Amino acid sequence: MRKPLIMALGALTLMVSGCATTDTPPDSDSDTSKKENRDSPATASEPSATVREATAHIEYRDFPSDVLFALLSAEVAAQRGRFDVTLSNYVQAARDTRDPGIIERAVVIARALGAENALQQLAPLWLEVNPDDPNALRLAAMQALDEGDFETALTHMENLHEQGAQADFEKLAGYAGSLDPERQSELLSLYHELYDRHPESPDVGYSLALIKHSLKQHQAALEILNPVLSQSPDYQPAITLKGKLLFDTGQQEEALNYLRTQSSRYPDNRRLGILYARMLVDSGDLQAAEDAFESLVERFPDASGLRLSRALVALENGNDRIAEEELRKLIAQGQQRNQAHYYLGRLLESQDKPLEALAQFEQVDGGQRFFPALSRASLIEAREGALFPVQEKLERLRLEMPQQAEQLWLVEIDLLLELEEPQLALTASNQALEEFPDNHNMRYTRAMLHEQLGNLTPMEQDLRQILQEDPDNATALNALGYTLTLHTNRYEEARELIARAIELEPDNPAIMDSMGWVLYHQGDMEAALEWLNKAYETMPDPEIAAHLGEVLWQLDRRDEAKMIWRRALTESKKEDDVSPVLEYIKRYDLNPEEL
Repeated sequence: MRKPLIMALGALTLMVSGCATTDTPPDSDSDTSKKENRDSPATASEPSATVREATAHIEYRDFPSDVLFALLSAEVAAQRGRFDVTLSNYVQAARDTRDPGIIERAVVIARALGAENALQQLAPLWLEVNPDDPNALRLAAMQALDEGDFETALTHMENLHEQGAQADFEKLAGYAGSLDPERQSELLSLYHELYDRHPESPDVGYSLALIKHSLKQHQAALEILNPVLSQSPDYQPAITLKGKLLFDTGQQEEALNYLRTQSSRYPDNRRLGILYARMLVDSGDLQAAEDAFESLVERFPDASGLRLSRALVALENGNDRIAEEELRKLIAQGQQRNQAHYYLGRLLESQDKPLEALAQFEQVDGGQRFFPALSRASLIEAREGALFPVQEKLERLRLEMPQQAEQLWLVEIDLLLELEEPQLALTASNQALEEFPDNHNMRYTRAMLHEQLGNLTPMEQDLRQILQEDPDNATALNALGYTLTLHTNRYEEARELIARAIELEPDNPAIMDSMGWVLYHQGDMEAALEWLNKAYETMPDPEIAAHLGEVLWQLDRRDEAKMIWRRALTESKKEDDVSPVLEYIKRYDLNPEEL
């Protein structure tokens, strides 16, 4: 199965429009809100304030005159905003005096300015001057970590741990998931050795379990974590990780019961409460998830991400009043503003209030929801007025935002698809591909438009160009194989293409359906039935139901065929296209009401 236009629209929708209400609720205040505030005066002034504070109380000890002059110059430079001079003077003074106080201030200044070169020079100097200073060890560990020297970093952390100081084992463990297999093995081995030396330390045991979790060794992580919790039952990071590991090992009910109990024991642990709420979402218990987020909002009223999460889950549950209240609170407070305007727009749109929705979409001026909001606003404007002014606006935006022109073309193509204007969408795709010939999403969409308009040769050319540049593109392989099955008798070639797609995505029900359909055309009914049953069990889609029913009908299992078609008609969601099922019902002179 390929669903020519629907899949093209779906691909664009994921890229451009986003999902109306099914985003995974954020764990905390979203990245979007942080980005929106990244240029605020407070944030921008922090480095300069830190540097001025560090140089404001110089202790004029018995330093040589040249050092005293350098420090006085550094103070003056800081007051005048010449922080490069301040840093340079402090680094030189640290070298000349080897004074721990000067070194520490130089480190503070270098950190505030993000001066990595200076930190690389200061770290070994500080450690040499005072090898037992926790701050020196911490800096040396972080520098070794940045250089990829895990063994040295862990040695410094272990020294901190043996002093009873915070060692940040968890930070180094967090790198595991992003490493190549050889480096993962190295890090895991180092932590096993550390654990053997410190089996009583909950920090060490937890960090080892964290690495195993990152490497998807969930059961092994649990086996490490259980002794940690036996000797340190109140160690909350391990409690949180255990809940996730139970869920990841398929013990869903046990995970939810465990997290429910633990989040009640530790109501101030926001991370634990969020994990419980998110797992309720993942398990499909959306009403319980909404209740959990409501409780979190009551406990942490200033956490805007939690309020947004509650609104999104309320939207999923159809609790429009609660969702609207929370979204309007966020807007009034100036928090999560772009996301709140976007989702409020989607809510108003679902209530058939297009102009009110448009007003919300137009207030989204940045962040991850900018293009989805622009897409929805464009659609409303086109439906309420005329298409041409909307296209003019998008063209103007492409000139004003050249770096976003590619995404803006996708907005226009998606708009034309939603308006069911395939010829105009094809024209826009042609123009977009002249400007961005390497964009596979645009080329795939154009291929599907060619197929819809009966232009099979250019359709095949576009898909083959994608495959020439990306031979493992399962979507293009499946689309070409399915289209050849529908419109030609090149069944063996089509089957080879679909088989390659299956190898790449063996659990994809659309590709399973395509394999079943090409086997049906080749006359292998039993094999076709096996693939179509598997596809339908994975995703009871109307088009798969149509194909499965047809094969059953041809095998003279007509009652089963009718049952499949009846189920598709009764269970399909409002937006599902059931026309493939109706086509077969009509072909066999059946009455949908009497199936």
